[in-house]
Amino acid sequence: MFNSNNSMPLCPHCLRKLKLGGLKFYCVPDEDNRHEVRLSLADRIKGRLPVCRKSFCKNHGLTIREAVCKQCGEQIPPQFLFHDKFLSFCAVGVSGAGKSSYMTTLLHELKYSGLPWVLQAMDIETTRRAQQNEQYIYEERHCLQGTEAGVSPRPQLWTILDNSTKGEKIPTYAMTIYDGAGEDCEHIDYTPLDAKISRYLSGARMLLIMFDPLLLSNVRMEISHETLNTSMATERQTSAPANMVSMVNSLSNYIRRACNIPPGKRIDRRAAVVLTKLDTLGEMLNGFSSDATILKASPHIQSKGFVESDSEMVDLEIRDWLTRQGETAFLGAIDANFRDVRVFGVSSFGRPPDLYKRLAKIRPHRVLDPLMWMLACEGIIPIRN
Repeated sequence: MFNSNNSMPLCPHCLRKLKLGGLKFYCVPDEDNRHEVRLSLADRIKGRLPVCRKSFCKNHGLTIREAVCKQCGEQIPPQFLFHDKFLSFCAVGVSGAGKSSYMTTLLHELKYSGLPWVLQAMDIETTRRAQQNEQYIYEERHCLQGTEAGVSPRPQLWTILDNSTKGEKIPTYAMTIYDGAGEDCEHIDYTPLDAKISRYLSGARMLLIMFDPLLLSNVRMEISHETLNTSMATERQTSAPANMVSMVNSLSNYIRRACNIPPGKRIDRRAAVVLTKLDTLGEMLNGFSSDATILKASPHIQSKGFVESDSEMVDLEIRDWLTRQGETAFLGAIDANFRDVRVFGVSSFGRPPDLYKRLAKIRPHRVLDPLMWMLACEGIIPIRN
């Protein structure tokens, strides 16, 4: 039953507030007989989905299977409204930063982490994309290609069933994942695509700002050409520091315009700055020390909570490393624009691809840390010292 006392859900496409009466419902017995089903007065009072009442329909008496937002006309899984909490995050970064690979390994690890959660896709598109990417990485052992510039993938819609609670009714969380299209986030402008990205950015509860260390000139000088060539999805000719600072400033300005936030006020969004491809930095003399916390296994899963002390140490270690690489401008831009910032380091694969860009056995490192931070901030998992 839809509980109107819950936090109000947003349409995952147009990001407008969504109510039961804001949807059109359809019965789809087959492709040629799709017909609208209206809410009855009892449906509205009880906050429930309607059933087909068409006398000769083979789905007569069955709950509808399809819903559409009245505002934007996009399809929404009917069960989307019926969750206890609504979580959303948007992954942004320059092309080749590893967003798609990271999302694939994050979802895979979430499924098989041993946490008392069951992850379920809400729609066919989310299922198809997840299965395709997972097969490509985990079974075929290939690197994913970078997201095509100018294309913004549809949001991924997931349900998390919290099986840690005993009883007939267990908590459910709707998790919406937005993928800001690669290079478009470096040069955000006023176009229909950018308007869509703007909605994703302004509607997300948390931003994942994916930061590829291989774009830094200091890193390029210290690691081998083989590691550089096999670990980059695209060739980058421009200077990395300017790209990253420009991206942060473009994102910040765009969010301020979309949300009417004054220039001097920090943006009220959690920003997880995620240093990707951590496995490539082992060759650096000026890298992380062998006993660094960031190189150790994450304690969050085992503790079934978010270990604050571990996350704070990782944040400090990466900030120190970025400072030594001359990236104070990037850190300054992040801290000046966002109210709540935490820095993370991850490896989607566990080791760089070989010379043919083939992957060894996938051993992700700390990929769930940013998500665990968001879940802790939302009160879903405990914060531990």
